[in-house]
Amino acid sequence: MKRISLLSLKADHKGKVLEISGGGNLQNKLMNMGVYKGREVIKVSHIGLRGPVVIKTGRSILALGHGIAAKVIVEAE
Repeated sequence: MKRISLLSLKADHKGKVLEISGGGNLQNKLMNMGVYKGREVIKVSHIGLRGPVVIKTGRSILALGHGIAAKVIVEAE
């Protein structure tokens, strides 16, 4: 299993969140949206060069900004 950022994960692939390399505010913000350490996410799409990354976590579909997605480290399956 590889440790990569959410940006590097291919579309329609699953990954398990290993860490969020941001401050406490970012971690709390993502936790409120359902993205936290140990959670499985599926990358739906990546729009453009520095556009948003669309992920599915549980029953929610979220669009994360490029910078935030770069700070989410996942273990690719």
